Amino acid sequence: MAHRAALTLFFLLAGFGAASARDPQYLSASMPSPTLTRFWGRPITLDAHILLPDSYYKEPQKRYPVFYWIQGFDGTGQIDYAGEAAWQEPMRRLHREFIVIFLDGMFNGGHQEFADSANNGPWGAALTTEFIPLTESYFHAIDTPQTRFVGGHSSGGWSALWLQMTYPDLFGAEWSISPDPVDFHNFVGPDITAVPPQNFFKDAAGHEYELDRQSLRDFVVGRGWERRQFESFDAVFSPRGADGKPTPLFDRRTGVIDPAVARYWEEHYDIAGLLRAHWSTLAPQLRGKLHIIVGTADQFHLNEPVALLRSELAQLGSDAEFDFVPGANHFTVFNWNGGAISYIVREAAALLP
Repeated sequence: MAHRAALTLFFLLAGFGAASARDPQYLSASMPSPTLTRFWGRPITLDAHILLPDSYYKEPQKRYPVFYWIQGFDGTGQIDYAGEAAWQEPMRRLHREFIVIFLDGMFNGGHQEFADSANNGPWGAALTTEFIPLTESYFHAIDTPQTRFVGGHSSGGWSALWLQMTYPDLFGAEWSISPDPVDFHNFVGPDITAVPPQNFFKDAAGHEYELDRQSLRDFVVGRGWERRQFESFDAVFSPRGADGKPTPLFDRRTGVIDPAVARYWEEHYDIAGLLRAHWSTLAPQLRGKLHIIVGTADQFHLNEPVALLRSELAQLGSDAEFDFVPGANHFTVFNWNGGAISYIVREAAALLP
């Protein structure tokens, strides 16, 4: 009875059934989160856009597998016609249908990465215990781990890998394209696991790191999304300071790394390190589930931590799939192999029972 009441509240407040004017199969959703609302002391919602299968309204008794997709920084889950087609066309060719849910990963000007954090709150818990069960119940999903997948790009790619690792029995597989740093031995250049800490802006020889054709120093203190991206990392990965704000990993003026914060990042959010530490438990749970795609010319050097993760997992005996796309950058990687989204849909469809 309580579940039915919660679902009714979800339906009334989210406005499901009010399809967009452009496409009756493309809906917007907003779910009030009790978990996040308690943390913040004000109403917080989980938001998404939902692409329904072609047969959804024609076959009301049919149930569907679900693919959750998380966009990169500043992506709020909205897609255009080309974005719809990237998912619809391979599903139509394969005659396999998914409900595709584009999650909004943005919060307070940054990407919350769907990780529980001291500053942003329990986004992973809210997604997995509130949003997913209610959404799948309402939209007639099959509701099994074998028919539930997650993926994403950039910050969304990190989120997908994090969710698969943190909730290994909830998802049947994940696909990450150009994920944020997955091994903190190389966090877009600097090694934040080093003891004593190195400088965030320059290496031991004094050479400045560069990112997207500018110095890492200029990137971090820029006036646009670049500055917000690094503030976002602090908000997700850092402990909360005495002032109630995220404790910065490094001094924005000097690049000096705070060793206590660096250890906190490493112990709580370094995916490679956490996989290594918990591999005896995670190995059987993650078998066949990890897929990472990245360009060898990624302008944010995200191919470098991915290469470190590949080496780590190879040593652990993992069957994780890594694809390094020659010459592709952070965005042209989507053109790989006839379209990265088409490839992912084919792989996910092949895993369905």
